[in-house]
Amino acid sequence: MRKAFLTFILFVVITMNAVGKIDKIEPSFWYIGMKNPKLQLMVYGKNIASSDVTVRYPGVHLSSVIKLESPNYLLIYLTLDKEVEAGKVELTFTQGKKKDIQFYELKQRTKKGNERIGFDASDVLYMLMPDRFANGNPENDNNKTLSPSIADRKDPNARHGGDLAGIEKHLDYFNELGVTALWFTPVLENNMNGGSYHGYATTNYYKVDPRLGSNDEYKTLIEKAHDKGLKIVMDMIFNHCGDQHPWLKDMPSRDWFNHPDYEKNFVQTSFKLTPHVDPYASSQDFSVMNDGWFVRSMPDLNQRNPHVIRYLIQNSFWWIEYAGIDGIRMDTYPYADFNAMAEWMKELN
Repeated sequence: MRKAFLTFILFVVITMNAVGKIDKIEPSFWYIGMKNPKLQLMVYGKNIASSDVTVRYPGVHLSSVIKLESPNYLLIYLTLDKEVEAGKVELTFTQGKKKDIQFYELKQRTKKGNERIGFDASDVLYMLMPDRFANGNPENDNNKTLSPSIADRKDPNARHGGDLAGIEKHLDYFNELGVTALWFTPVLENNMNGGSYHGYATTNYYKVDPRLGSNDEYKTLIEKAHDKGLKIVMDMIFNHCGDQHPWLKDMPSRDWFNHPDYEKNFVQTSFKLTPHVDPYASSQDFSVMNDGWFVRSMPDLNQRNPHVIRYLIQNSFWWIEYAGIDGIRMDTYPYADFNAMAEWMKELN
């Protein structure tokens, strides 16, 4: 009885001194030796914004902590010294007497930026939609945690079961065709209610859709493609995400999206690109084309928000470093903010 009582007391003490659960930190890890020494960490967790943050690690400095309108997000900006070493950075989140210590990993880069070749006009580019190409692993066809959860080849709007394993099994086929680079439609998670087989409604920017495979499988596929002389181009979407992304369910801030009052006043893009090149176009025409949503299921991201564009730029670097992609195809480029896209291009070059 006394032992049980002491166990209960210990549990209470631990609970009283723990900050509310941190759901995740994006990106989940980062790399040393990057040209830009600044790093944005996006922390997700209930009422996490009420935390004070301290950082302890040689060569890593806390630049700023940004508390957004939603209490469930926190942005931490770090600066990494040029000589900082790989290791685990101690992040302490404090709410009153409660503390939560997280260890954030900094990894060594496998290649320097000038060692990455990219693709150019000499390449023969083959575009494919992974879900529609080949089913190499039937076990990942159905996933109860995702929507839709069942593959159905009889339904043209449903998932059909194609995956990364299917592509991997056909790498020799591309060599026989004389192809030198493969461009997949987006492989990231699309946890959408329907019609998401194409991949253009992202719900997690750091996770391969489990119906296609895993992050590790994507990385392995790229390595095997490289062994056969094939480059991999990753399709990215900065203009919009999917409406099942946590950001729309709980907006970090009202200016995270264009036209955030979509439930009362939905604004769809005009799909007319002429305002970009017409010097006499009205600001209204430009705004509707540039800031309007594609469809209700694809909320339009506001890249003029410096935190949004920083998140997206870092995401590009992360996939380059982690997976070893050889190039990026930017979806709906004319619909994103031109200045933000110029910033993205400048950093990646």
